[in-house]
Amino acid sequence: MHTTQEWHSSAQMNMSQASFAQKKSAKQCDTSRKAHDSTVTDNLGMYNELHGSLEAKVKTSYRLIEKLQKRAQSIENSIAHTKNSLQLLEAAHRAKDAPMQLNFWRMEQREKRPLREQVRDFVETTLEEEKHVLVDTQRKLHEAIRKSKAMINALEAKLDEVRHDLDHKQQALSVDEMCLRTTHRSWQTVVERAPPSRTHSGSTRLPSAAKSRGQMGQQAAVHESSKNEVARQNEAMRLNQSAAAREESAKELREENSRLIARCERAAEEATAKSERMMQDRINENQGIRRRLANEIQETQAKIEGTKHTISDTKSQIKSLTEPIEMTSTCSSWRKQRATREHINDPVSTKLAEHQTMLLRSHEELRQHHQQEKTALQDLQERRERLKEDLRDKTTALHIDLNCLTHEAMVLNGRAGKSMNNNKLHRAMKVDPGFVPMPSTVGSLNGSFTAR
Repeated sequence: MHTTQEWHSSAQMNMSQASFAQKKSAKQCDTSRKAHDSTVTDNLGMYNELHGSLEAKVKTSYRLIEKLQKRAQSIENSIAHTKNSLQLLEAAHRAKDAPMQLNFWRMEQREKRPLREQVRDFVETTLEEEKHVLVDTQRKLHEAIRKSKAMINALEAKLDEVRHDLDHKQQALSVDEMCLRTTHRSWQTVVERAPPSRTHSGSTRLPSAAKSRGQMGQQAAVHESSKNEVARQNEAMRLNQSAAAREESAKELREENSRLIARCERAAEEATAKSERMMQDRINENQGIRRRLANEIQETQAKIEGTKHTISDTKSQIKSLTEPIEMTSTCSSWRKQRATREHINDPVSTKLAEHQTMLLRSHEELRQHHQQEKTALQDLQERRERLKEDLRDKTTALHIDLNCLTHEAMVLNGRAGKSMNNNKLHRAMKVDPGFVPMPSTVGSLNGSFTAR
């Protein structure tokens, strides 16, 4: 049996231990409640930070996507404008085919001039200059076409790159938005389940969470993630800037293409106008020479007629000397029959001899003049024929130049060629009514004269 003191001591010990357990339990409960509060606070704080991070990420993604979408649309517009510029370049390049064919045809036609007319005149040199200008413009336009095609390929490649990045960002945005909605629903659930006393403090400030994030490992992770996000945004901005720079290059190329088209068109028109102006000057010069040749032919013909008349007169004069010569011969013959005593060299004999000598000398002079007149007549006739031949050659050359001048470059049914111009033809007919246009290979645009 235990003693009363032991019984009291045992009871006291049990109560002391129970009191200690109660205090320990109460302390543990307080600690647990603090842990609960800290957990709720940290959890809600992390929810807030996660929600803020997701919200910032989504806003950033929207901003980047909007910028990339605008850039993609801008690149598409730039591609469309550059393709239009390319079409204008190709049209300008094709537009030089007709003047080029007309230039070649004119040079080929002028090679058919008579040999004496095949001189290296200003028309030939300007046609060669025009050919050089047309070839040079086509070369420059071809180079611009090559650059434009390369620029279009570069823009399309950049557009693919922007669209590829845009697709990735849109896919990532959809994932982040889904996470944002899920996080928000989970956060609402946690808030609803959390005790009221704990939600007020935990929903605003998170000192324990901030302390927990102060650890070195978490700091390194936060720094790395921030660095990655900045790199992501910078990469998108670099892509946008590089695309903008390429668009600016395309714009400069289009502007240069426009200036090049205008310069080439102006150079081709000036070269063609100069060729036609030189051709018109050559026609006027030829007309002047032809008029002089025609006048010279008329004067030569008049001289021929005069020479023929003189020859006829000389023949008459020679013929008129026949009777006096015969008379002097007859008289001389008769006077030889005089009696011996009377057969003397008297004044009559002297005059008959002088008369006969004069007649024979005149006859010889007239005969020589007649021969010289026939020689002069033959020379005049030869000169006249040479003048006529020269006139025919110059007329042929004139008609060739008129034929070249009456044709103009044209494009019919997408094919480059040449055509007769009625207005120019009428002016050519005024220059020489005998001009007949030579046929070409392309139908006339004006309808009346059709080259076949």
